[in-house]
Amino acid sequence: MGHWTYLALELIWAGPIVVIQWLLGFDFLARRWKVWLPGIILPSLYLTFADSFAIGAHTWTINPDLSLNIFLPLGVPLEELLFFLLTNALVVQGLILLLNPDMAIRVRRIIGLIRRGPQPLTEAPAPAKASKSTGKRPKGSTS
Repeated sequence: MGHWTYLALELIWAGPIVVIQWLLGFDFLARRWKVWLPGIILPSLYLTFADSFAIGAHTWTINPDLSLNIFLPLGVPLEELLFFLLTNALVVQGLILLLNPDMAIRVRRIIGLIRRGPQPLTEAPAPAKASKSTGKRPKGSTS
């Protein structure tokens, strides 16, 4: 994967869970954006700032062969900021969904559907037949 390795691994690692969170709880997350947005961005900025010191002191390094080599003003690779954003998104969104009582009901229903497995489709009801006395179909019949 070359220069895309770090980015690709981050997206493979966290992407599916973030997508599942939004598929299961879009309405809860959309209503609580004033909670999750600062709850993700502020810690991510702090961690990126702290990371700049660790990278600057050579506490750890990012392999330039596996990175896009796009650096933020503090000398932190773009992928590091993305890592912090994804990690905080997993935690903050997960807590918002976990603490919502309606989400537990929704998850139980989905688990029930998964446990039952695929169900055969039932046959459509037979079209209504004309009445023998009047020769007319019952009201609301479409055939």
